Amino acid sequence: MPASESAPAKPTPWWLWPHVLSLEAPAVAVLWQVALAHAHGIRLTPLLNVGLGLACWVIYLLDRTLDTYGVKSVAELDVRHVFYHRHRRVLLLGVIPPTLLVLGWMALYVIPEGVLWQAVSLALLVALYLASWSAQGSRVSRDVFVSCAGLGGIMLISRMPISSGSKFTLSLFVLGVMALSFLRQLDIRMGNVLPKEMTAALLFAMGCTTSTRFFAMPENIKEPVTECVLLTLLFACNLHGISCREAGLQDDRKHTRLVLGTVFFTLAVLWGIEVGMLQHTLQGPARAALGAVVLHALVHGLRRRFSVDAYRVLADLALIVPLPLVWW
Repeated sequence: MPASESAPAKPTPWWLWPHVLSLEAPAVAVLWQVALAHAHGIRLTPLLNVGLGLACWVIYLLDRTLDTYGVKSVAELDVRHVFYHRHRRVLLLGVIPPTLLVLGWMALYVIPEGVLWQAVSLALLVALYLASWSAQGSRVSRDVFVSCAGLGGIMLISRMPISSGSKFTLSLFVLGVMALSFLRQLDIRMGNVLPKEMTAALLFAMGCTTSTRFFAMPENIKEPVTECVLLTLLFACNLHGISCREAGLQDDRKHTRLVLGTVFFTLAVLWGIEVGMLQHTLQGPARAALGAVVLHALVHGLRRRFSVDAYRVLADLALIVPLPLVWW
């Protein structure tokens, strides 16, 4: 055994355990959903928050567990992935299946049908994401995710209220994506079109806005799209900043451009609200997003003073500390 693998593991500090157990992402998702519901004047049932938290948690469990299959040595893993490498059989066989059963029960008996269809569509996109990036180290896992996403997509298309020709065209598109994936080209093509951090941020933002988008019943798509783009950029700053810190990049101009672009877009949203181009319901989320990106920029500017683990925790806290601005 290499010395790095045989040496006793360092104790995990208490403040890092929420990150190791993948609890930070569900907390961020649920808190943002609550804030968005308040901004839109909507009262969500507690079980919708529970469902979002569980769905987000099981996705992160799968993501981080699958990441451990692509490494050659445990020494390559950080503290969170060491945990998932050590307990991946328990997670894959004893934790994730019952969680999926609970989510299935909630989908059938708790979640409104409109929210359910949006959640199912998003779940298919998440499956493709996991197949494209998280399951690269395992051909079997990759093919299973793509097959489930493809077959689920075709079943979903068959239930859509569209013409038979449109259903046939969409089904052919899904089959084409599956074929590309089986040829190991999906990750290359998707990576060129949309980076991993931006894809994950988009899926996360869509998950946070699913319930409010359904219950708010907007007259047009301008506000929902603007809100989703705003959160996507904010979450992308978080994910890209963590990637830069993990890689030890000293010159991260791309991240600086991303942060500045997010600030300018948020200011543009606030200006659009002031001049009446956008609805006032976006003001609270835009204020919170602006506070979050400024706080993220501060944490990122001081990144050399923090360890990688401390940076991850502080970057996640930057997403939720400004949320009271939604109520202000």
